[in-house]
Amino acid sequence: MRGRDGPVDLAALAGRGPTLLLVVSEECPTSALALRRLAPLTPAWAAAGLAAVAVFEDTLEVALRTARRHGWRAEVLAEDPPYALSRHYGVQSLPTAVLLGPGGEEVASVTGWDQPSLSALLTDRGLGASLPEAAPPLRKPGCSSKSLLDPALLAAMAAPPQLDELEEMFERGWSDGLPVVPPTPARVEAMLAGCDPSRSLGSVPPAMGEATLERLAACAVLAGCRPAYFPLVVAAAEAALDPSFNLHGQAVTTQPAGQLVLVNGPVRQAVGLNSGMGALGPGTRANLTVGRALRLLVTLTGGGAPGGLDRATLGHPGKLSFCLAEAEEESPWEPFHVERGYDRRQSVVSLIACDSPLSVSDHRSTTAEELAGVIGWAAASSWSTYWWPLEEPSLLVICPEHAAMFRAAGWSKDRLRQAIVEAVRRPAGELRRGETTARVKSAAADEMIPKWASPELLLIVVAGGEAGRYSAVLGPCTGMASRVVSREVEWR
Repeated sequence: MRGRDGPVDLAALAGRGPTLLLVVSEECPTSALALRRLAPLTPAWAAAGLAAVAVFEDTLEVALRTARRHGWRAEVLAEDPPYALSRHYGVQSLPTAVLLGPGGEEVASVTGWDQPSLSALLTDRGLGASLPEAAPPLRKPGCSSKSLLDPALLAAMAAPPQLDELEEMFERGWSDGLPVVPPTPARVEAMLAGCDPSRSLGSVPPAMGEATLERLAACAVLAGCRPAYFPLVVAAAEAALDPSFNLHGQAVTTQPAGQLVLVNGPVRQAVGLNSGMGALGPGTRANLTVGRALRLLVTLTGGGAPGGLDRATLGHPGKLSFCLAEAEEESPWEPFHVERGYDRRQSVVSLIACDSPLSVSDHRSTTAEELAGVIGWAAASSWSTYWWPLEEPSLLVICPEHAAMFRAAGWSKDRLRQAIVEAVRRPAGELRRGETTARVKSAAADEMIPKWASPELLLIVVAGGEAGRYSAVLGPCTGMASRVVSREVEWR
């Protein structure tokens, strides 16, 4: 093991007298919780004759930085593979608190974050009074100790690195399956641009890791963002972590739903977001990296990784990156953020839980009524053929050529919404052929059921290239009670 002042062996550590060892790692959210909860207590323990030592299964640089971030001011040690201390004390899960007696003998241990057990352990030594008031979570499982890794893998970890930077990021698990940019301290500092790295935006579902600006900046670096994009990433994260957005439900469901970052206002041009040709596709760094940074936050800090806590049956490509700027200049209507109460001059990010885009082709409609029907009936297949009405929002992305037809007819967004809802209806009797809703089951067979419970559930934006009559519908994330959440961008 190594500390600030050099190597420390196990015998020397055990011979110090009464000591509480807290074995942790930087990647483990429960370790972070334990460090934050126990850090304020270490001075009182020291005064009572109990030393506290945080032992990280990480490099010393990572250990010191992580301890500082979580307010731990007591001693910090770093273990290298094969993690002799963890093996000696039989540590299987992180964090683990190990209490050593005056002679260095092991008195007791507590695995994971277990506040009642830790309180009882310290009370037996007359230190229980210094524990804080019990606050949720009282118990939280931890992460597997690295000492349990296969010996061959541990040997490889201890050997001089043979991988280049990009391969190392894959080995660390710091990826969404594509190559990432290594988040070096210099790059993270540049991304933060003077922002307080310890500022927390809250906990990221489903694993509830803490979204500090430093961690978010690291995700932005990994994603390939420029520092100029970071205010957008911050606003998107703030919106996604609003409880009414229900990121937790979206992160663990078997549904394919992703999180669309919709951007309005002057920041679109300032950072070079694409709202035109190929707006929902590849080719634009700002769109792809901003959306990817948010998804990396969910995956790496929130633990929402496919096959892990993310249980999506199929998922969709938008769960890699999903960011769209509205083509406000091509729209006959007020921008999306203005509808939501913001000034046109404000830059705003809105988070929408939705499915992948379904292309709607219409090159033959000659009236606004015909076009509204085509778009509506294409959107009617979203979620399920027989599941009518939908109670959650669907997003319609109207291409400029289709928008021009509605402009020529003098239609407002409300007129378009109403026309679609009135046109897209089916008899309840037909809808009983498959899985359907309680409303359909209780209706008369000839009652006409709309696809959407109300016109307000149709969200409308304009985007896409000037040529081509292809719009899109992004179906809803159903059953999550997820609301659209908007946040103003504090851009530089």
